[in-house]
Amino acid sequence: MLTPIPDTQVRFAQLTVKQRYLQPDKVLAAVELYRRYQAAGGEVPSLARILVGKGWLERQKAEVLLRHILGREPLPPTSSSAQSGRQTAPAAGARPEIKAPQQAVPVVLPEPAEAPSSAPPVSPLFDDRETLRKGLGALIVPKNLVKGYTITNVKGEGSMGIVYRAHQLSMDRTVALKVLPAERTKDQRFVEEFLSEARNAGRLNHPNLIHVHEVNKSGEVYYYSMEYIEGEPLEGWMDECEGGRVDPKRAVQVFIQIAGALDYGFRAGVIHREIRPNSIMVCDDGQAKLGDLGLAKGEESRFFDGENAAYVAPEQVNNEPVDTRTDIYCLGCCLFHCLTGEAPFQGSSAGSSPKEVLYRRLTAPTPNPLEYNPNLPPSLAKVVMKMMARSPAARYQTPAEVAEALKAVSFVVPAHKKTVPLRGGFRRPVAGARPGAGARPASGAHPMPGRRPPPGHPQGLRDKRRPGR
Repeated sequence: MLTPIPDTQVRFAQLTVKQRYLQPDKVLAAVELYRRYQAAGGEVPSLARILVGKGWLERQKAEVLLRHILGREPLPPTSSSAQSGRQTAPAAGARPEIKAPQQAVPVVLPEPAEAPSSAPPVSPLFDDRETLRKGLGALIVPKNLVKGYTITNVKGEGSMGIVYRAHQLSMDRTVALKVLPAERTKDQRFVEEFLSEARNAGRLNHPNLIHVHEVNKSGEVYYYSMEYIEGEPLEGWMDECEGGRVDPKRAVQVFIQIAGALDYGFRAGVIHREIRPNSIMVCDDGQAKLGDLGLAKGEESRFFDGENAAYVAPEQVNNEPVDTRTDIYCLGCCLFHCLTGEAPFQGSSAGSSPKEVLYRRLTAPTPNPLEYNPNLPPSLAKVVMKMMARSPAARYQTPAEVAEALKAVSFVVPAHKKTVPLRGGFRRPVAGARPGAGARPASGAHPMPGRRPPPGHPQGLRDKRRPGR
């Protein structure tokens, strides 16, 4: 049984189409993704946040709809209603043009509950910050929040702060600007450690690392700027694949690059501590970049925050010392999720709490990716399981070993092995599609590849023409 979509989300979806901001197919794709977040448990981003994050809806238009839904502010007229008052009469003697009545494309969503007739009037002091906090998960901030930078829009957020797209005035370049949360900067020890490690991270230079430009303080705001990547996080990459499963060959190419970046940091004495799908960026040309190397601090306080529990290593759960093998475990969890479409240790219940996930990580055996995606090469499944071994001594000991193991994975399918067709690659969620559903065999194909067709099957007939004919 599907979890009902909240009325505010339904209204937002309907208004997006009604205002002609988006076509229904985009909205339905976002609704399908919203339902997948519901099924996975943990934090569920709003439809507004999904649409803006995908780049399908302008943030300004999303704010207009949210102010109307949450603050009852009037909506601007649509293009069709604005033109309705400027109709001109046909010229004398001209045959009137007959047009077919326009029919709106319906969006199949549950109807929102009717607002009570005694709803409070619109408040003249309606708070934009509260609107955006409820609807998009980030605060509206002044463009000059950080001196020397002009903020253009919000790119994302996480436990370590909000990431903005900004223009650095002194260098005349576009950067990603991460502002630390105010509650974290109250701990002076945390701030000093963060600034020290951030400056060390700024000295790192590797083609698969997001380079840190500047670490500083502007007023009461602590921030650091990074190179701006034209791409999307790994989690967004997975969202565009059928069942959340990335094609294994493409996934391996991405994780070989990230393992190389981790090995560079390892040899420089820097570890990551908090590798998540949203810390890996994938560019349009296939290049992968790892962000926040050496910048994640105080990770033990975030084990129980939503989806973070799916990627932490056992030694982190037990508050034991961490090293590069911890990063290897976290990277293995990300690769498991990327190949199977499911985060590890979720159990039979999709809505498992973070505590349940962490308990299974300490007690249950390492899951086999083949049980979730039978089409994976067995050698690749073995690499993932070794990366996710509970004991650090049983894992690969350096990221370079991980990269070499991934390079050695064979994608040759034995002739005797039966395969289940899966539609990998990059495509947006389809409304009503069953997550993980495979593609049907091509017309005329034998239903059991690799097996000899039975007598009488069209593919079993032989052309018995005479020689030379």
